Amino acid sequence: MSRAALHYVQSGAGEPVVLVHGGGNDLTYWTPHLAAFAERHLVIAYSRRYAEPNRNGPIVPDYSARTDGEDLAELLTALELGPVHLVSHSIGGVAALFCAVAHPTLVRTLTLAEPPLLPWAREHPQGRAGWDRFLAEMWHPAGDAFRRHAPEEAMQYVTDYFVGEGTFARLPDRVRERVMRNARDWEAFTVSEDPWPWLAAEDVAALRMPALMLSADRTVPLHRFVDDLLARTLRHVERVRVPDATHDMWADQPGLCRAATLDFLARHAE
Repeated sequence: MSRAALHYVQSGAGEPVVLVHGGGNDLTYWTPHLAAFAERHLVIAYSRRYAEPNRNGPIVPDYSARTDGEDLAELLTALELGPVHLVSHSIGGVAALFCAVAHPTLVRTLTLAEPPLLPWAREHPQGRAGWDRFLAEMWHPAGDAFRRHAPEEAMQYVTDYFVGEGTFARLPDRVRERVMRNARDWEAFTVSEDPWPWLAAEDVAALRMPALMLSADRTVPLHRFVDDLLARTLRHVERVRVPDATHDMWADQPGLCRAATLDFLARHAE
């Protein structure tokens, strides 16, 4: 696996908390939350391999969340941080799970905001139809658009699928700019030869660290399905429902997500 240079910011002191952003974002996604975390913790926010301001390239052909999980483990090791509290959103949560399964001594707790373990739905009789719709409505159209060098069209498919039809057209300029600045993150994922490596449920069930799951009330059905499977799989899990929130719950309900996470971390401090 090729190595990557990862930009990060840090502040505060105490038990380390590492923030792992989702698709189409970068370390600045967490900017509104850094001060609150830094009151009690050493907090680090970093950009995943193909997010700004990183300049890693070319895109590796088998890029996936497993790639990000190994990048995360290397970052924690290089900074001599483990074990840490991992706070993650969306595909960043899958990276956090891959990291925890492969390197459990590096992780003290997991906070997961709807990690899309979508292959679990593919292998489940009740989830296969949702998986097929996901491929047809978002995944294949977005990948095809990236291959045609039409990143705005691709990000419209992505954004509207996860947050709601017409969302991309209504994005404020600053948000659209951030989304397009990190379109390469989604491009790497949707054109990958192996975008969905299998993460075995038995390996997730074997994790011993406490986990907090944040689940949005207005998320897409496929995410709700796999989130329910994950809640039944994790051994030591707490779950918080986030009202009036889409999959982008850290933006929709920032105060609630932050307060629930900080409370969880306080109860699981060393």
